[in-house]
Amino acid sequence: MHMFKNKTSKDYSLLTIIGIIIILTAILGSYGYSSLNKGSPKIEIAPMSYDFGDIPYEKVEHAFIVKNTGAKPLEIKGVSTSCGCTKATIDSEIIQPGKAANLHVSYDPKIMGDESGSILRVIYVKSNDPRQPEVDVKITANVLKKNGG
Repeated sequence: MHMFKNKTSKDYSLLTIIGIIIILTAILGSYGYSSLNKGSPKIEIAPMSYDFGDIPYEKVEHAFIVKNTGAKPLEIKGVSTSCGCTKATIDSEIIQPGKAANLHVSYDPKIMGDESGSILRVIYVKSNDPRQPEVDVKITANVLKKNGG
C-alpha cells in the first residue's frame, strides 16, 4: 500500500504543477493583452451605420464621429469606399487620445447613371489601432427615380 500512496501523491504533484503552469500562462497572457490595450490607440466610430431613408435623385451627405478612446495617437492610414458614387474624407489624419474628428461621407446616385432603389455602400477606415486595423462603416438609402417616382 505504501507504493500506491506515493504514486498517487506524485500524480497530484504533477497535476498541481500543470495547474500552476496553466494559471501563470493565463495571468501573463492577460497582462500582455491589457498592457497592449493601455498603450495603444483605439478607434471608435459613431454611428457605425447610417440610413438616409428615401432620398431624391441627388447628392446626400452625413458626418460620422471618429474618436480615439486609447492612450496613444490614432493615425488614420486611409479612407476608401466600395463605390465611386461614395466619397469620404476625414478632418484629421492624427487624432489624439480622447479627441475626435469628423468623417464626412457623401453619396451621389447621379455618378452611377440611372441608379435607383435600395443601395448599400461601405466606407473603409484604416488606422493604427492594433485590435481593429480596419473599420467598416455602412450607409444605406432608397434612391427615388429621376422623375420622383
